[in-house]
Amino acid sequence: MSSLNWWNNLEQQWKQAFEVTFFRSTATPSISDLEQLQNTTVLRLVGPRAPYPNMDFELTNLSGIAALQQLEILVVTHQQIKDLQLLASLKNLKSLFLFNNQIESLEGIEGLTDLEQLYIQFNNIASLTPLQQLTQLKEVYIHHNALTSLDGLTETHSDNLATFFCLPNSGLKQKEIIRAENHLGIRCRSV
Repeated sequence: MSSLNWWNNLEQQWKQAFEVTFFRSTATPSISDLEQLQNTTVLRLVGPRAPYPNMDFELTNLSGIAALQQLEILVVTHQQIKDLQLLASLKNLKSLFLFNNQIESLEGIEGLTDLEQLYIQFNNIASLTPLQQLTQLKEVYIHHNALTSLDGLTETHSDNLATFFCLPNSGLKQKEIIRAENHLGIRCRSV
């Protein structure tokens, strides 16, 4: 799909988001502008509830992201995102910041095997199972979610996972924390 066709098919919320955060103009972007966006490696989309927002409205989905195949760092915080399925094609991602959303599942990121940083605190996530193959993770912030188990983390994760903030999570029992620390070698930290 050409850059112009992609742009014309975007939801209005995404056109507006890119206009204010990437182009910093409401003028129709040129083909060159669109190609630059599609080749960017870093994108920051921070909603109005954040201390340092760059948007005055909140996104409701990730439909505008799927075509940005070169992204390595993605920040989509303080929005109303619920689903991560559209991130599955972003194989170059190394850092993913999705805190303060409404995410209930990590499904969609299980194939992002180059991911090193995951900041997903203050959501409604109940399972870490999609992280099972993401053994390059060095930092995970998943406190203030709905976790009751750390299943999905493996002993292989302990080779790289130096920073793991999973507390508080009100449903996470002490015996599960002890299991992660003693059997997997992953230190469970609290904020």
